[in-house]
Amino acid sequence: MKKGRGRYIFCGVMLAAVFLLYIGRLAQWQLLEGSTFEEEAVQSSATYLKLTGTRGEILDCNGNVLAGNRSVYNAIYSRLSGSNETRNAVVLEAVKLLETLNVPWTDLLPIEIKSGKYQFKTKMTAEIETLKSEDILDLPSSATADECMESLIERYDLEAYTSPENIRRIASVRYGMERAYFSRTNPFVLAKDISIETVELLSERSVDLPGIETQVEQTREYPEGDLAPHIVGTLGAISQEQYDAAEEAGNTYSASNVSGYSYTDTVGQSGIESVFESTLRGKNGKESVTTDATGKVTSTTVTEPPEAGDSVWLTIDSNVQRAAVNALAEQIEAKPTEDCEAGAVVALDVNTGGIIASATYPNFDLEKYNTDDAYLTQLYADESQPLFNRALNGIFTPGSVFKPLVALAALEEGVITPTSHPVNCDGAYHYYAPDYEPGCLGVHGEVDVYGAIRNSCNAFFFDVGRMLTIHKMHTYAELFALGEKTGCELNESAGIMSDPKTYTERHGANWYDGLTIQAAIGQCDDMFTPIELAEYCAMIANGGTRYKTHFLNKVTDYDRAVEKETAEPEVVLQAEIEDEYFKVVREGMRQVCTEGTAASTFSDFGIAVAGKTGTAENADHSDNLTFIGFAPYENPEIAVAVVIEYGGKGDAAKETAKAVFEAYFAETLQKEAKNAETTVTEGTE
Repeated sequence: MKKGRGRYIFCGVMLAAVFLLYIGRLAQWQLLEGSTFEEEAVQSSATYLKLTGTRGEILDCNGNVLAGNRSVYNAIYSRLSGSNETRNAVVLEAVKLLETLNVPWTDLLPIEIKSGKYQFKTKMTAEIETLKSEDILDLPSSATADECMESLIERYDLEAYTSPENIRRIASVRYGMERAYFSRTNPFVLAKDISIETVELLSERSVDLPGIETQVEQTREYPEGDLAPHIVGTLGAISQEQYDAAEEAGNTYSASNVSGYSYTDTVGQSGIESVFESTLRGKNGKESVTTDATGKVTSTTVTEPPEAGDSVWLTIDSNVQRAAVNALAEQIEAKPTEDCEAGAVVALDVNTGGIIASATYPNFDLEKYNTDDAYLTQLYADESQPLFNRALNGIFTPGSVFKPLVALAALEEGVITPTSHPVNCDGAYHYYAPDYEPGCLGVHGEVDVYGAIRNSCNAFFFDVGRMLTIHKMHTYAELFALGEKTGCELNESAGIMSDPKTYTERHGANWYDGLTIQAAIGQCDDMFTPIELAEYCAMIANGGTRYKTHFLNKVTDYDRAVEKETAEPEVVLQAEIEDEYFKVVREGMRQVCTEGTAASTFSDFGIAVAGKTGTAENADHSDNLTFIGFAPYENPEIAVAVVIEYGGKGDAAKETAKAVFEAYFAETLQKEAKNAETTVTEGTE
């Protein structure tokens, strides 16, 4: 009995010792080390947010904004915690609220509902492939829209929802979040550029919509969206190909590379926006965000400030560009012929190759392009192709504006002299009579090269072209950038200079002599871009120096305080043609504007202009109207080329060029007009 009692006492002592040990440890934790553990319990979780760098501006040569920035509000989803059920409910309510307010939301899902059934959006083939890909649903390429939706319902826990419309709303946002690599540091943009009223309403509903917040960012704005849209170019959501290229280059978004590209980025898709993407794109920064265990933000610190992109200054002069755009529209909309719908103008700095103006008609408005889906749909459906850059990519039969080149080549090759009279023009060319006797534009009698250029005598140039041969014409055309790209930063096409080999390839027929003489007057297969014609005219004006054409003037920092790059004139080649022959051709072109085919437009113009008119035949349409010219005649500064497609036989091309010259020389013309008024006033007194 005593032995059993001792055992009980021993067990009691041991149990008491254990309790005392626990009590002591608890006392240590709570009383002695309580503050330490409290700190650990609320130990903050540090992360970061991406701060987007502002995109650089695109400016004209005088600093006028062609593409700038404005602040906008975006609705974003940023909550990471919470169940799928909670997230789905918030997403659905947010989308329905935005729809009630007629606010477009980010909808990337390539599936729509038609007649109560799920169907693929046929125009989103690339997105359909991505949806089925191994990275997302991992379905075979044959999977139907219904099968994709079944996988999305399972993937995002949407079984509780019965409405196909609601299921699709949630699935689209969740899919968009996945595509955009949604994370704590990369919130999902639910709606862009929302109104302040929408911001206020979302703020009022913040308790019901946990995770839905508003964010301020910069977006593009265009003070004159229709001034130079083909040059400035467009912005758009990064394509899969562009993202893949960035990934291959190691330039995608990550914690260590916050300036890398993500699926939600907007990038340059055409024009200067695309070519100078790396220059214009800002550098993103980081804001360190500290939260406690409850998720409450305790502090924020900008650890890496964002940097704005650099600003790109162009050689474009807004005043001259505006004049070109307006003149084109005025002349073409006046309908000189039934089928006249398009045209283009290019103006170059004769001494640098800088592009002063580059206008295309029909035109479009960048502001509407970026904000109005109906307008965008209309643009793509328009058969006149307003998105097509005719100034750089359109190729047109030039007609008689080609004749100065034939004259230069013939003079240099010794085929003619400045005073030669190779034919007696009686209104037709008889060398191949009676089988072939092409007509002339008039009866010119015996004319030298000056008169032939002045009055655009076909008979003269038929004979000169015959003696010169097509091969030498082709060689000189290449020298003057006719049929070759001029080198500018934007995408441009190469025109076509007639030659036997190409002719056979294009038409499946052999070359014959009659084609040579037609090529000599800018017909046959001669087809050039407006920028090629402007480059060719500039070379005549400056004595044969071929500059690489360019849009870039300089690059500065965003504040325009530091110049980082300046474009220097780049000489491509120097035509080895006697200067006296350039003078002969320039004199002939001057006579065109004083007493020849352009005298009605330029004879009393305040600046001495030299030029050449053209009327080019088209098999199934009205003639093309063309004009090339430079000014001032004695000391050339600017060369202009105009093409009015199917413009007939009027003055549209000359009048368009005149408007460009008026804008470029506006200050000089105003001074001369003022001086003339003063002189008249003094004479009256």
